[in-house]
Amino acid sequence: MNYKTKITAALLTLVLAVSSAGCTTAAESNASGAAESTSGAELVSSDVTGPSTQYNTDDAGASWEGEPATAITLNGTSISVSGSGATANGNTLTITDGGIYILTGSLTGSVVVTAPSQSTVQLVLNGVDITADRNAAIYSTQADELIITLADGTTNTVTDAANYTYADSTAEEPDAAIFSKDDMTINGTGALTVNASFYNGIGTKDDLVITGGTFDITAANHGIRGRDSLTITGGDFTIQSGADGLQSNNDEDASKGWISLEGGVYNINSGNDAVQAETELAISGGTYNLISGGGNEVTPSDASGSYKGLKAGTNITVSGGTFVLDGADDTIHANGNIFIGGGEFTLSSGDDAVHADGDLTISGDKIDILTCYEGLEAKTMTITGGVINISSTDDGINIAGGNDTGGAGHFGADKFSVSGDQWLKITGGTITVIAGSDAIDINGSGEMTGGDVSLTAATLGEGQTIDSDGTFTQTGGNLTESGGTSMGGMGGMGGGMRR
Repeated sequence: MNYKTKITAALLTLVLAVSSAGCTTAAESNASGAAESTSGAELVSSDVTGPSTQYNTDDAGASWEGEPATAITLNGTSISVSGSGATANGNTLTITDGGIYILTGSLTGSVVVTAPSQSTVQLVLNGVDITADRNAAIYSTQADELIITLADGTTNTVTDAANYTYADSTAEEPDAAIFSKDDMTINGTGALTVNASFYNGIGTKDDLVITGGTFDITAANHGIRGRDSLTITGGDFTIQSGADGLQSNNDEDASKGWISLEGGVYNINSGNDAVQAETELAISGGTYNLISGGGNEVTPSDASGSYKGLKAGTNITVSGGTFVLDGADDTIHANGNIFIGGGEFTLSSGDDAVHADGDLTISGDKIDILTCYEGLEAKTMTITGGVINISSTDDGINIAGGNDTGGAGHFGADKFSVSGDQWLKITGGTITVIAGSDAIDINGSGEMTGGDVSLTAATLGEGQTIDSDGTFTQTGGNLTESGGTSMGGMGGMGGGMRR
């Protein structure tokens, strides 16, 4: 069984690839009925979609039930092995060959995988409780792929050591309670609790794919990290992390460092970003309840930190899902472009609710911004559809920065790498803005050709809700404006003209 990735597609394109191949195992059971005696879960073949990427996953194999397997019983500080490919030395289980290994019982010790580089090792967790005494509870130093299957109906727990003695002190590895130097897939329908008091919860240096299971992860640093990529197609996740909840952070290869979330339920309370992709982030489904940096009412003590809900170093694409995001910083932030084509959002932000350094395009579904400093902010913005409700203490919609009136949220004014024109285009949708300053602030020009737009600027006068440095033209749609009472005609008098 092999797992490979191939970068083949253009930016912001989500494409689907299916690749299947057979299953090979090297370990054969000497224990009659070992595989048949355990409760069932399947190695599910998944079609995985990555941001700007098409990559093929070989078929992970059929059900492990009935397959040749090595049965391993964990007995506190000792280990019993029935089958080939694994040896026990005191409280350390070492797996040296590809194959299927079914683990049951409790262990104060560790599981180490040192298999040939072209082999696939499948660990079936069939009701285990592993507490490490040196570093990681499960540590794969070499294999083409490590597959961890959570057996149906089982509860499994892994706990790392409170202080690590690194197996590789130069690389400071392992650095997670479950750690692989190579590709890793987690599947099945069982439950997994991860207690990572030293650093990360689950981590790999290559690609990490999760297709199912129920996860309860407490991590001193990151909850789940796939350095090259992270793909999740399903599962139920509760994550309490000191740093990022979900992370992919390869910053040395522009084709890596991405996250694709296709489904699942996520309850994440993160000290830093809830979801952080070094390059692209694509979300096509799932339910997300995310609190980052303590929420919008918290001003973090480290102003140089990042406390965003959804964050990408390049682009974010959202085509579906339900999102309740509460962040000390921006709730959705991309250093490149953002495309929101679907999904229902409830956003509470200590800074911007949605911020793109480049282009922001919104074409559908619903966005409710309950509280923020500024609501939607980008260099260029196109709104073609959807229902958008914004309540902001400063500008509701902001194009390319400008003069903030109230200190720019928790983290100062945003900086744009501005080159070329800055503009706003509204061609459809229903937009309601109640702003503490400008309802719409355009450091450039704007146009409205359709949609229903209702603007209230609490501190400005009637007809002064739009501040445009260039021209703002309305040739279609319905525009309703109302001001406040406190500042009359002060502010909001941009240099542009409307007709």
